[in-house]
Amino acid sequence: MPAVATGASPTRLLARPYWFRSLPAGADVHRLDEGLFAVTGNAAVQEALAHPEIVAEHPLKASARAFGPNVLDADGPSHRAFRALLAPILSAGRIAEYKRSLMPGLVRELVGSLTGVETDDFYNAFAHRVPYGIVCTILGIDVSLADRFHELTRPLARLLDYPTEETEETHANVAELLRLIEEQRAAGAVGGQSLLETIERTRDRKGILLTDSEVRSTALLFFLAGTETSSAFITSLVYCMGRGVFDLDELRDDRVRDDYVEEVLRLYPPVQTVVRFASADLTLRGVEVPRHSAVLTSIAGANRDPRVFDHPDRFQLGRSTKVSVPFAVGAHACPGAMLAKTEFSLLIEEIIERCSDVVITRDRLGMESQSFSRPTNFSVEFRAR
Repeated sequence: MPAVATGASPTRLLARPYWFRSLPAGADVHRLDEGLFAVTGNAAVQEALAHPEIVAEHPLKASARAFGPNVLDADGPSHRAFRALLAPILSAGRIAEYKRSLMPGLVRELVGSLTGVETDDFYNAFAHRVPYGIVCTILGIDVSLADRFHELTRPLARLLDYPTEETEETHANVAELLRLIEEQRAAGAVGGQSLLETIERTRDRKGILLTDSEVRSTALLFFLAGTETSSAFITSLVYCMGRGVFDLDELRDDRVRDDYVEEVLRLYPPVQTVVRFASADLTLRGVEVPRHSAVLTSIAGANRDPRVFDHPDRFQLGRSTKVSVPFAVGAHACPGAMLAKTEFSLLIEEIIERCSDVVITRDRLGMESQSFSRPTNFSVEFRAR
């Protein structure tokens, strides 16, 4: 259907959780103020994310200025080269190794600290521990520095949101994180098995034309994406457990547990909005989109499209989630999806072993929007068996 000229301010619009609901029904592509376009329907979002002329790269992107050339902001051959560096780290065999040797101890430690506890700050106090432990280890960082990396990394989300909040702090944090990564690498704490050593060997073996600084930027973005998205989603997992829509013991079944993760991903994708740019004049769903226009694709809108999902706002185990797109689609689909799902499944297994129930004891129905999206303003109790 044709675009709707809403006259909506993108800044005010995207400040609202589930901003796609504020746009007129009956259209999937909406023209906003400031020459921006919003894409909201499931099929339209998938088309936009896979469109060869709707790209990630833009010379004025704050993330590109802060990190330099990197996997997040590149397209075409450069993007494929960056992803090739990460492939050995995220292979099925390597993830199976993490599942055996790395993840169980971190998961047990986290759940042990939660059992018998009621907290009103699960996200800040607990949710980051497993993902930061995993990524620190993969990156070759001493796990004792995880809290410091957490402190430095969280503000960098502002570089990925729209509108971007670029500050002296975000640039200083990038510089400090790169310094710490290089310092830890020089210390050789993991004997040449860190992500940096692995991707540098991959680069040299495959003859990939990327500089050392580009390799480090890719490692840092891996850290950001692999920790903050997982922290946000772990918060959503716990929130849905605590809403009491099913018995925890149902999750002992592998298939039910997988369905649970997929349904939480559909309802609470950790990235709600993906910003892309038109590299040429193009037509999307019959709508003319001029070159250089920003295209705001709503992952949350795609996953709650009532034409695709019956009762889309309802948590419903067993529904088909084949067209859910929590990790996006196309060339920039999240390369760490399998690693993340493995982490989430192990965490659920440990919670149901140690806890008789997870209960939301206070809920003000808050929601953090856009990047690293999650429920907020709730308290949760983990009752021991």
